[in-house]
Amino acid sequence: SRNYAEPLDKLGVNSTRNLRGNHIMENKLLKYLGCNKKYVINLVSKLIEIPTVNPPGENYEEMTDFLELECRKLKLVTRKYITPKSVLDKYRVNGGSKRVSIVADLNAGCKKIFHINSHYDVVPATDNWKTDPFKAEVKGNRVYGRGSEDMKGNIASVLFALKALKDCGIKPKINIQLSFTPDEEIGGMTGLGYLVRRGLVKADYAMSEGYSGNYVSIGNKGVLWAEIEVIGKSAHGSMPHKGVNSFERMNMLVSELQKLKNKILKKKTRHNMRAAISKNPSFVMGGLLEGGVKINIVPGITKFIIDRRLIPEENISTAKKEIEAVIRKFNVRYKDSKVNIKFVSQGSPAISRKDSAFFKIASRAIEIITGKKANFSVMPGATDMRYFMWKGIPSIGYSASGGEKWHSDNEFVYINSLINTARVYALIMSQLS
Repeated sequence: SRNYAEPLDKLGVNSTRNLRGNHIMENKLLKYLGCNKKYVINLVSKLIEIPTVNPPGENYEEMTDFLELECRKLKLVTRKYITPKSVLDKYRVNGGSKRVSIVADLNAGCKKIFHINSHYDVVPATDNWKTDPFKAEVKGNRVYGRGSEDMKGNIASVLFALKALKDCGIKPKINIQLSFTPDEEIGGMTGLGYLVRRGLVKADYAMSEGYSGNYVSIGNKGVLWAEIEVIGKSAHGSMPHKGVNSFERMNMLVSELQKLKNKILKKKTRHNMRAAISKNPSFVMGGLLEGGVKINIVPGITKFIIDRRLIPEENISTAKKEIEAVIRKFNVRYKDSKVNIKFVSQGSPAISRKDSAFFKIASRAIEIITGKKANFSVMPGATDMRYFMWKGIPSIGYSASGGEKWHSDNEFVYINSLINTARVYALIMSQLS
């Protein structure tokens, strides 16, 4: 921890006492969190072993029952919300569990609220795992399991931080509100997005998943997903001249879209990004492909997906028009086929409104724990924090790490990162006012 001896001599008596008091409190918190790692290991293991796979969204009710119980152990007041079917239908969310969210409050009798969000859904696991992805396995400094890093490890760290405050007898200077929400892995509109739109959660400051170590996320690129359908004409494979090959026509369209992609990639954001390559927008084609019915039939319909990521200086409307213009021109040129486009998901770029006090407290906490200055950067991927950012709420992202191999096989989280992330959250909780 930081040595305060030098600045103390330059301060008045009251300021000196306050700093010494803060120093003692911080040391107490940090020592507690370092000595009770079994709690966080046990908690993240239990979370992993409730397989909340999305899609379709499994075991959500079991997970929220468990989280509600853990919150009540910490004397938090809990509320449970179920996303209505009308909202699920609007965003084409079908199957799986009810979409349940937990909101838990620690009322410190203050005017402002510090909101910490966590999503509890995880992506599916492949057959390539060396361990059972839904049976936590501790090996050295690692806990393996699907969701360990994204983001059940962070849930464990946040609850661990609150337990430390409670057990150390430290009362926060701000009301703390937690939310545990579903469906972040499919966009979050039926999870935190729903709660924010309905005003079911409140925040003057907000945190959720993001970077780790000494990096802090303060925003994310925008997202635009488009489904492209190329309609040709089926024919017998021995007489292709009688048909229009939608697959080949799709390849021609992709060549035209590649020209747009090359133009887009020349743009660069002025905002800080952790990796220089991330300063550019991105344009990925073919994440999903569909077409053809039989080996000896000329394919009549072929579909593919475009995943377009926008830098903060871009906007969704212009990005749509750029793609539509290419398709419109293509349809004029090739009248024996037809290309249709459907935008299936969209989200504008999000940048946090800066709050000097909040950012300073977060920066100081990270510097104390990592020994490095905090680096505030925009993430290339989107998180649920954007729902708060779009409302102008100062919001940052910070997470427990497993090497940032989100969604990969053999996902894990470092135990020392669980502890250090809890330390960062605990320091912010205790200092923010």
